[in-house]
Amino acid sequence: MSWILIDTAKEGDAELELYAKDAVYMIRANGFELMNGFCHDSESALGRRAAELAPKDPRILLGGLGLGYTAAALAEALGPAGTITVAEFSGAVIGWFHRHVRASVLPDMPGNLTILHADVGGLLTASSQYDLIVLDVDNGPVALVTGRNADLYSAEGLQSLHRALTPGGKALLWSGFESADFARRARLAGFQLSCEPFGRGRPELSHYIYVLGKA
Repeated sequence: MSWILIDTAKEGDAELELYAKDAVYMIRANGFELMNGFCHDSESALGRRAAELAPKDPRILLGGLGLGYTAAALAEALGPAGTITVAEFSGAVIGWFHRHVRASVLPDMPGNLTILHADVGGLLTASSQYDLIVLDVDNGPVALVTGRNADLYSAEGLQSLHRALTPGGKALLWSGFESADFARRARLAGFQLSCEPFGRGRPELSHYIYVLGKA
């Protein structure tokens, strides 16, 4: 059975499509597969790793809802402690999640998890601070979904990310590739940086979790 197109949405310069196959869903952005429910091990690993790095009773910001696998893994591993705010720039993606996906991915919404229709970049420039920030909005530190995401990975965006963290806070970024330029910019913004490989059984499918620490 092939993928069946369920819905489409346009959000600024982003062309989003929701597909289904055997009651499992996939999202494409601008023609590229962004995520699908058959292969969500990297999203789940990102959520679990975030929970491992979180302090006691953390205030967490997760940029990007997608199909909800990162949020679900984070919420399960974290438990009822702290708060998780998920910022999703697309109202359509939020609607798709609640109508089609949530019943199988996150059937019991935790009381400490809130989904906002908001651009995570805008939240980073607000006065609020977070103990942990997770960026899961593209397939790495390049703008894939929308051109404005490029600001997140720029020198100015990384400085905003640094300011949005509490002392000792950490930011995580999932990536399908290594980027020396991104690592250089992150260090110049004041971060201590590590790049943790996440293998998926085949070398060409290795992914990475960047961990950016604020001293």
